[in-house]
Amino acid sequence: MGLNHEGAVKRPLRKPIPERLREAREARGFTLEQFAEVLDVSRQAVAQYETGQTSPGGDVMAKIIASTAQPPIFFVTQPLRSGQTITPFWRRLKRMELHHRRRITRRLEWGADIATFIEQFIHLPVVKLPQMPHSIIELHDNEEIERAAEKLRDYWGLGRGPIRALSLRLEENGFILLNEKVGCQDMDAVSAWQGGRPFVLFSSEVESGPRVAFNLAHELGHMILHAGVEVTDKNIALVEKQANFFAGALLLPRESFGAELLGTSLGYLLSLKSRWGVAISAMAYRAKELGIFNLNQQGYIMKQLNARGIKLREPLDDQFKMPRPSVLAESIRMLTANSVQTTDEMQRALGLNLADVESICGVPKGFLDTRIVQFQPRQRN
Repeated sequence: MGLNHEGAVKRPLRKPIPERLREAREARGFTLEQFAEVLDVSRQAVAQYETGQTSPGGDVMAKIIASTAQPPIFFVTQPLRSGQTITPFWRRLKRMELHHRRRITRRLEWGADIATFIEQFIHLPVVKLPQMPHSIIELHDNEEIERAAEKLRDYWGLGRGPIRALSLRLEENGFILLNEKVGCQDMDAVSAWQGGRPFVLFSSEVESGPRVAFNLAHELGHMILHAGVEVTDKNIALVEKQANFFAGALLLPRESFGAELLGTSLGYLLSLKSRWGVAISAMAYRAKELGIFNLNQQGYIMKQLNARGIKLREPLDDQFKMPRPSVLAESIRMLTANSVQTTDEMQRALGLNLADVESICGVPKGFLDTRIVQFQPRQRN
C-alpha cells in the first residue's frame, strides 16, 4: 500500500470471492456452459473464476453483475450462513435436473442468511420438535412412523382432529417457510436443516390447499425422521415412502379418521374432505394403509377420479387455502418500521439483490427497494 500523487492512501482493487461467483450463477439456473456463453468466455475460464485460479476482468465482471442481477457488494461479501454444505430432501433425483436443484438450494441458503441476519435483532420462534429415540429409516416399520406422527401431535397440542393452517403450526414451532415460484414441475416442496433450524421451500405454483398441506406434512416428516440421512439413488424410494406415510398419519390420525370412514363412495369421501381438508386420493390411500380399504377399493376410487378428470384438481381444493408464511415477512416489516435497519444496511449485510430478499421473505415487490417508483397516471378532468 502506498500514496498517490495527492498523498491519499491507495487501496488495492477488491477481488470477487470465488464461491460467490458460483453461487450467483447457480442461483439464476445457469450451467457452466450457459454462463460461459453469456459472458463470451470459455467454460474453462468460468471454472477458473469459481475456483479462484483467476479473477474476471472489469468487462467480464460487469456482465456477471448484469446477468445474475446481484449488486457488486454481493461478490465481496461473505455469506452469513455457516460454511457447511446443505443436503436438501429432493423427491426426484433423476427427473429433476441438476441446475434446478442447485438453483433452489441457493434460495434455501439465502433464506438461512436472511434468518441469521434477522436473529441479530429479533427472537425468532424456538424450534420445538420431539426427540426420536433412533433412526427410523433403518427400521422399515410403519408402526414406528405412526407413533412418531402421534408423538408430534401430542407435543404440539394438536389433538386428533383436522389440522387447520399447517403452515402456521410449523412457523409457531420454529420452521422457516419460503413460498416462491420454483419454475420446475418436478418440485412441489423441498426441505433442509440449516444452522439447527428446519427450512422448507414450497412452490407458490401449487394452488390446491390440500396438496400444499400434504407437501408440508411430507417435508415435516423428513425433518423428524431423516435428520442426518444422506439421500442417494439407493435409499430415496424408501425415504420418500416414509415421508409420505408420515404425512398421511399426521393429517389423518388412525383412530379418529378411521372411525369416520363409513362409506367408500366419492360423495362420502368428499364430505370427509370438507372436514379434514385432505385430498380424496390421499384419504383413499390412507384408508388402504390402515387396512380399512383393500387394494381394489382404493384402486376403484382412483379410477373414478381419473374418469371424472378430477385427480389433479379435486372439488373443494380452493376452500382450503394455506396461509402464506409470515415469520420472515413480519420480521422485515418490524426492522424497517422501527428504524432498526435501513434497506441499505440490510443489503450491505446480506449482499443480496433486494428483489431476492423481498421474494424470499414474501413481502410485496418494491417494499425494500425504495428506488422503485410507482407512477400513477393523472386523472383527466
